[in-house]
Amino acid sequence: MPNIKSAKKRVELSEASRAVNKGYKSELATALKKFNAAVSEGNKELVKKLYPVTVSLLDESVTRGIIHKNKADRKKAEVSSKYIAVATAKAKKVAPKEEKVEEPKAEEVKEEAKPVAKKTAKKATAEEKPAKKTTKKATAEEPAKKTTKKASK
Repeated sequence: MPNIKSAKKRVELSEASRAVNKGYKSELATALKKFNAAVSEGNKELVKKLYPVTVSLLDESVTRGIIHKNKADRKKAEVSSKYIAVATAKAKKVAPKEEKVEEPKAEEVKEEAKPVAKKTAKKATAEEKPAKKTTKKATAEEPAKKTTKKASK
C-alpha cells in the first residue's frame, strides 16, 4: 500500500477505471458470443441485427482503450466473414457443420499396435536360429580361399 497521498489516489482511480473497463470488456465478449451463436444456428435475421451492434462495440472499445486497434480489426474481419457466409447461404436454416469421424477407441488401437511376441535366443531352438556369418576354416574338402587386397596409392 502506498504511503504518499497522490499515490493512494492513483490506486483508487486505477481500481475504479479497471472496474469500468471490465464491464465494457464483458459487454463486448457477450456481444461476440451472441453473434457467434446466431451464426452457428444459421439464423439470418438475428445475424443481420447483431452484426452492426457487434462492429460498433468493437470500434467503441478501441476508442475507450479497452482493446488494441489491431485486435478490433481482426475481430471485425472474423465477424464480417461469418456475416457474409450466413448472408450468402441459400435458404438453409442451419449452417453446414462438419461431420465428426469416429476415431477408434484407445483399447482397439492398443490391441492392434501390440508387437508380436518374439522368442528370445535362449528359448529358440537350433533350427530357428539364424545362420551366423563366420569365416570358413580350411577343411579337407574345401581349401581356404586367399583374399588379397591391393594397396591403393
